[in-house]
Amino acid sequence: MKNFLAAGVAFAVLAGLPGTLSAQTEVVVWVAGEPGQTTIYDELAEAFNAKNPDAKITVVKNSSDLFNPALIPALSAGEGPDLFTFGTGPGQPAALIAGGLVADLTDAYFEHGWGDTIPEGIVVQTSSDGKLWAFGNEVETTGMFYNKAIFAENGIEVPTTWAEMEAAVAKLQEAGFDTPIGLGAADKWPISHWQSMMFGRYAGPEGIEDVLFGDGEWTDAHFVAASAKLQEMGKAGWFGSTPVAIGYGELMDRFWAGEIPMTFTGPWVIGGGIEAAGDRIGDYSVFAVPPFEDGQKIHPTNSIGSGWYIRQGSEGADIAVQFLNSMFLETDGRVALLNAGTIPVGALDDALAEAEMSPLAVDIWKTSDDHAANGTVPAFLDTITPGSLTTVSYDGLQALLLDVMTPEEFTSEMQSAWSSAKEAGEIMLPGGIAER
Repeated sequence: MKNFLAAGVAFAVLAGLPGTLSAQTEVVVWVAGEPGQTTIYDELAEAFNAKNPDAKITVVKNSSDLFNPALIPALSAGEGPDLFTFGTGPGQPAALIAGGLVADLTDAYFEHGWGDTIPEGIVVQTSSDGKLWAFGNEVETTGMFYNKAIFAENGIEVPTTWAEMEAAVAKLQEAGFDTPIGLGAADKWPISHWQSMMFGRYAGPEGIEDVLFGDGEWTDAHFVAASAKLQEMGKAGWFGSTPVAIGYGELMDRFWAGEIPMTFTGPWVIGGGIEAAGDRIGDYSVFAVPPFEDGQKIHPTNSIGSGWYIRQGSEGADIAVQFLNSMFLETDGRVALLNAGTIPVGALDDALAEAEMSPLAVDIWKTSDDHAANGTVPAFLDTITPGSLTTVSYDGLQALLLDVMTPEEFTSEMQSAWSSAKEAGEIMLPGGIAER
């Protein structure tokens, strides 16, 4: 679902030939992958080299099972990669930062205007102590995939209010669709996509950040209300009569076959959908779930799978920053990433128009961009919270749908697991960058 790349840069100054005016700096980039396998980073390196004759970026692939175990020991010895991607979940960046292994990128953030590209919701996941430690890499989002043909046959317009959403589901049920919205709850994790989106809608970005990095609690009223709404939808049959009995694979098969009108998921399903639906793929599109309550805003869900870090003490840090800029700030780099299936952080704007992407991919990212000004919330709370909390959430979400646990009991169990993890230092460090 997410591309967990690991990359590194090692620098060496080559002796200039007689008569040359300057030496060339070779930049060796390590990426996760099999040797000889072409990646988007080969293309980006070639483009960077063409524009920067004083620098030469060479991409070298290393298999993931070899890269990760060697990374921290190599960084600790001062011989590791100078630029690399690594996770942003609990414990991972904290270990790098506490060990003094990665550089403070705050100066680059302000000097190069990274804040104009990186959403605040991503910044808080890659910063602590008022400093930026990583540039967010690939982004994922979620949205309501739906079958336009089924909607048209039943006289349903894309809902923009909750009343219209309720009416759409009622029409689909009357038309004989026993599962208006596919969930795949037997696998547990698909329910957490709803949890992340709904917690974000009810609490807003500030409410989520207050729990992750402040004194907020999962038992706060907005999280209880979101849990109650999810349970209410389940009891009304929105996810079918037996949602926890159907796995994600079966759900998606039925969705692409035209048996289920809607499902809330992400762009990782598009490739399989094109193959499964064939000529009918044009029947599908994406919309943002309408506000659940009056006055509620739509907050797009954005989460990153990893972030780019620079090794502390790297002599090539300036070139590493230039390479990041070429990938994430320049339109050509962003288009190349999009064409390769990697979604860069920030509004896609012109890059989305120029990229050669499937219409479904364009739909979901345009839907996200349309509401980005409202502020984003994490798409996958389960990836940025401790494993102990994820286990409690997964089980509790199923219990909510089975109506064997109240919203108050669910959020209370979440808070208990969170408090224990927080006391043990297993949560992300507080995010945000100090103003200048």
